Amino acid sequence: MTQTPVPWGIGRMEPYAATATLPAFTPVIDPETQIAVIVDERGRTVELGSHGTSTSGVTPTQTSPGDGAAPGGATDSDVTESYDQDQSSG
Repeated sequence: MTQTPVPWGIGRMEPYAATATLPAFTPVIDPETQIAVIVDERGRTVELGSHGTSTSGVTPTQTSPGDGAAPGGATDSDVTESYDQDQSSG
């Protein structure tokens, strides 16, 4: 009779680490500024830190040979991508 080996991961298992209960936060819209804010379970605004903004854009370019008077020749194209990110204070 053949004995089935124990799966290798069983020896690595251990109980989950202890966890802590975190307070509940809720996103709401500030009626005066129309900006989303986060409030805690007591209705107080919670600051989550600064977040920067970023922009990106893709600019395609294409070239054609000659002056367009005659067909033919190779064409070339490429894409230039720009990406700017504001520095957030942290």
